[in-house]
Amino acid sequence: MTANEIYKQAINLLGYSDGNTGLTQRTKSRAVAIFNLVYNDLRRISGLERSPIESISDEIELPDKALDVLTCGVASYIALSEGDDLMQAVYSAEYQQRRTTLSEVTEIDDTLPVVD
Repeated sequence: MTANEIYKQAINLLGYSDGNTGLTQRTKSRAVAIFNLVYNDLRRISGLERSPIESISDEIELPDKALDVLTCGVASYIALSEGDDLMQAVYSAEYQQRRTTLSEVTEIDDTLPVVD
């Protein structure tokens, strides 16, 4: 899946019109920076080498489960950049909630601190 496909999904999630040329130009001019904020975070969580995208047409290398999380994160940052507080809050919360499902904690150590 490409960054552009994720971008279009995020625009649709927000209910923004892709035909609005002002919106399209503003968000596309910031799209690479927005993607790299979220993409690098998810790559780190997924244990993949961190390599930022350089173009909106770049392929996204994440597990399928993380692509859905990426879409919410990108939607959150697009809404933030547009000053849409309501949609930013909604997708920021959704991103954080889904993001936690990516890290798999299989064992929790129950330890007490040792005082010397």
